[in-house]
Amino acid sequence: MSSNVTDLAKQISGIITTDIGLFILTTGLLGNILNIIVFLSLKTFRETSCAFYLTSASFANIIQLVATLFSRILITGYNIDLTQTSLFLCKLRPYVATIAPLMSISSMCFATIDQFTSLSVRWRHFNQRYIAAYLTIITLIFWCLVNIPVIIYNNITMASTNPVTWACSITNANFSLYYNRFYISFLLGFLQLIIRIIFGLMAFINVRSLRNNQVPIIRLERDKQITSMVLIQTLVDVIISLPFFIYITYRSYTTIKDANDYFVFLVILSTTNILYYATFSLGFYIYFCSSSRFRKQIIYVLVGIHLKYCCRINVQERNNNNQIIPQLTTNKPALSMNNIHTAQ
Repeated sequence: MSSNVTDLAKQISGIITTDIGLFILTTGLLGNILNIIVFLSLKTFRETSCAFYLTSASFANIIQLVATLFSRILITGYNIDLTQTSLFLCKLRPYVATIAPLMSISSMCFATIDQFTSLSVRWRHFNQRYIAAYLTIITLIFWCLVNIPVIIYNNITMASTNPVTWACSITNANFSLYYNRFYISFLLGFLQLIIRIIFGLMAFINVRSLRNNQVPIIRLERDKQITSMVLIQTLVDVIISLPFFIYITYRSYTTIKDANDYFVFLVILSTTNILYYATFSLGFYIYFCSSSRFRKQIIYVLVGIHLKYCCRINVQERNNNNQIIPQLTTNKPALSMNNIHTAQ
């Protein structure tokens, strides 16, 4: 009976991870690529440090979806797990899967803080693109160094003896506790959510007070747009990801007692985990639904810039191919007596 319950739990978990995960993966890759195109194409965004953070977050989201979610779909849905046979991949996958979400949430935290400081006269001088670039690079180096133990303590171990199966997992018990209770629950979870909520609300309060100040209309609309985009994304991320962090924290202090408990654990974990992955794919669609200006910018970038550019390239190539090359006519001079003698 317990074996049937375990098999059913794995089957339900596989369906949730594979079917919903494929949808999140495809929509997430498309959305993050469109974010990068828009943020890099428009001068309105290129001039702002907040858009730089959002662009960095989009790059990190793509890496997170490919390195973690895509490989999870292959493992769970299609039983393709290269980390079982390759020690290099066993260490590389969790290392990248640890750094990518940290860079994504760090960029989003910086974006909310940036929006708050941009609307404050006292801190406005920190909103520079070069500061955003330096801060992003330093943060990346910091997370790469801090998470070196992930490489050290992930190894291929024997998962079962009958039949013999191998799995890539953390082999150090203390580091496993740190990973579940501090890294997932605190760093990825509650700390970044608290930072984004606090600074997002303060930025929202500041942007509403801009109407009473002498602020240029263009800058007012730009600040309102970016602030609303960041704040709404923070709200959605909190609603979607909080159940996962709460359940992971709860389970890190409890043990699985029987097959029924394992069934509940696996189903809830799969559901909350796949919703957590959605936070890395919904940014573009949140911006698209929450900002009419962003929708117009999307159309302008895709149609007014890139589509026209492609059409212009095609027209130029067509004109070059259809151009008639005139025949060269050579006027032969009349042979003089000297030429005849020379020819002879």
